[in-house]
Amino acid sequence: MTRLLLHSLNWLIRIIKYALLLAAILLIAGLAIIASAYTDLKQAGQQGLEGKASLELAVQAAQNGRWLEAKESAISSQTSFNQALDALAQAKQKKALNQIPPLRQQINDLEYLIKTAEILSRSLTNVLPLTEEISKASSSSFSDLSAEHKEGLLRLIYQAEPELSGLKANLDLARLNLNQIHRIGVLWPIYGQISDLRQELDQASSLLEEVIPLSRLLPHLAGYPDASRFLLIMQNNDEIRPSGGFIGVYGLMENRAGEIVSLLADDSYHVDMPAVGKWRLEPPMPIQKYMNVENWYLRDANWSPDWPTSARQVLSIYAGEKAAVGEATPGFDGVIAINPDFVADLIDLVGPITIGGEEYRGENFQPLLQYNVEMAYKEKGVSSWDRKDVVNDLLKEMEKRLSNLEASRWPKLLEIIKDNIAAKNIQAYFIDQSAQSLIVDLGADGRVKGGAADYLMVVDANLAAYKTDAVMDKTINYQISPMENGLEAELVLGYGHQGGFDWRTTRYRSYTRVYVPLGSELISIDGLDKSKSDLSVANDVELGKTIFGFFFSVEPGNSETITIRYRLPAGLKALADSGRYELLVQKQSGRRTKSLKVDLKLADPFFFIGDLETDKVFRAE
Repeated sequence: MTRLLLHSLNWLIRIIKYALLLAAILLIAGLAIIASAYTDLKQAGQQGLEGKASLELAVQAAQNGRWLEAKESAISSQTSFNQALDALAQAKQKKALNQIPPLRQQINDLEYLIKTAEILSRSLTNVLPLTEEISKASSSSFSDLSAEHKEGLLRLIYQAEPELSGLKANLDLARLNLNQIHRIGVLWPIYGQISDLRQELDQASSLLEEVIPLSRLLPHLAGYPDASRFLLIMQNNDEIRPSGGFIGVYGLMENRAGEIVSLLADDSYHVDMPAVGKWRLEPPMPIQKYMNVENWYLRDANWSPDWPTSARQVLSIYAGEKAAVGEATPGFDGVIAINPDFVADLIDLVGPITIGGEEYRGENFQPLLQYNVEMAYKEKGVSSWDRKDVVNDLLKEMEKRLSNLEASRWPKLLEIIKDNIAAKNIQAYFIDQSAQSLIVDLGADGRVKGGAADYLMVVDANLAAYKTDAVMDKTINYQISPMENGLEAELVLGYGHQGGFDWRTTRYRSYTRVYVPLGSELISIDGLDKSKSDLSVANDVELGKTIFGFFFSVEPGNSETITIRYRLPAGLKALADSGRYELLVQKQSGRRTKSLKVDLKLADPFFFIGDLETDKVFRAE
């Protein structure tokens, strides 16, 4: 987190280097043809160059850790730029300039450029103290810091949000000033550089949009100012379930002031089995029918693809099962779901981990762990009750290595977290709604989204098919066509089974739900065994979607194609006719979609073929 803050501040330093553009001020001053304004314009040019020189010194000093010199130079540059603006204001008061619109426009462009430089120098002045403190605090690995220093660093991050918000506001204001500069004018020779600066500002502003919620959320996650407790759900997407994968392992984590007080993983069956005969909750129909399960247990709790809904169900079932056996439940702050791909990326970062003589690497983590907890434990003489203890060994070593991660590698860690949030390999739910709003800002909430004109989400649920999702090739082809009475959609789902019958895979059995815009009407569905499909159409008002649900199976070595035709709500035709059609395709967490094809046969046709690693938005333009 600290490195991400430094990275964002380095963006500012990088942007400030564009103050070299102010060298153009002398050229403009030399072109001044109005004698009464020449002195003021010349002074503006001189002050601008002095400000540029001071700003360069400030940047160089900051990069070399000479913080006092950097602050003094930044303040000096800000003073010079303000004096340059005062001189320009004096020049603009001359009547002769006001009577020559083209010349007045050039002076205005110059003023916008100096205002941009002044804003950047002021921003640097304001954030240098924060940069200095964070730089000092993050000079070593987090584990090397004392408890007092860890708490101090978290306090600094906790209090940084107003400064960072102010910095973003300043960058946005600087961008507005640059947007006022005319392409055709005395600044045209450097307009390309001005455009580059505008892009730098855009990227810096976007980066701060991510940093600001992180700066508010990280202390809460780390247990500052109050201790935090989380229920961790580890989802195995080789056995896909609606919110990501089968809950084979759960964990309990408590943090206090940057210290992990406790972190313990356990088999989900250690919660479910003691509750048998003491806990009663009717499961969803597909679980009950196709898995022959009469009660709803923790391992099956994530039945909704909407993570907030599943998270609340996970909390409810966990507490209910614990209460049924007379055990209390700690007061959780939230639930965090993790998919194996995230863990694999962390292993790639920290290096291979050897447990019990076997080396876990990113590429073999998931299959090797599955083999050890499903098969190899018997050969090693480990009881079935203790077969997942290896997960704790992995967690302990991972925690140790991440705590000792060199500061220079923190940006890579944060990049991994960002990418896995986008891919829905990390999903979080906080009970406190202010904290949950930060999760939403980060895009880690895993919710079924609304707002788009058209919508599609394909949600598979592997029911008693072992880990067969590991060998399934899945495709999604979506096409819409205009009809006399509206828009008709055709969805073709492909499932190719590349495995066989063994300890890991079997025939693929899925209860699949297709989420589409509320009010859509089913026309037909082909490719299902009608005697087994249990086809259903339901309107989920809470999530704002219509759902087509069905069961199917695929034998090893075979492929199945399911074609669904339906009529979209009437209002979408008007949006398409007016050129405002939009489609949101959401990825089911954990689902591996080999290819996504979108074919919009509208007035302005659109075609796409690619991946579905993250949610995607398509517009016919």
